[in-house]
Amino acid sequence: MSRTKPGIGKLLGAMRKLVAEVNDQEICRKLEILMNSEKEDLPAQLAKKMIDDPGNFDARQAPEPYTQYVKHYLYMVKRERRDRENGRALESKARQTKSLRRTPKQQSSRRQSDPTKAPARSSQTSAAKTRKPGSIAEQAPGDSHPPEERN
Repeated sequence: MSRTKPGIGKLLGAMRKLVAEVNDQEICRKLEILMNSEKEDLPAQLAKKMIDDPGNFDARQAPEPYTQYVKHYLYMVKRERRDRENGRALESKARQTKSLRRTPKQQSSRRQSDPTKAPARSSQTSAAKTRKPGSIAEQAPGDSHPPEERN
């Protein structure tokens, strides 16, 4: 794939690493189709420049059939940075909130079983689960007719 068109192959590989939503997967799939059908390649130097420094890259530099894909890649990079920054801020905030809510005893011991709660009930036996209505096991002893015909 990337041997025949290294520029698009690099872009596609970088995009696949940043996939976070379903539409990202669809755009990658469409770019792969375009890569297989288009005769021209994205210049390898342009692709390298875009991947190495996406913040300073202008999407208008890309040739026409690839412009929308380059724009989406730049969006994916910005979203990844934003999510990473927000994720770190949210994680630290969540850790602070959790540590404030726990007592020292709760912090030292993780989940313990509650002795006041009754143990979970066991489900039916496997034979009872697999028994079908009208089977021999449901018939009364000595009754040769299925349960529907007894009446």
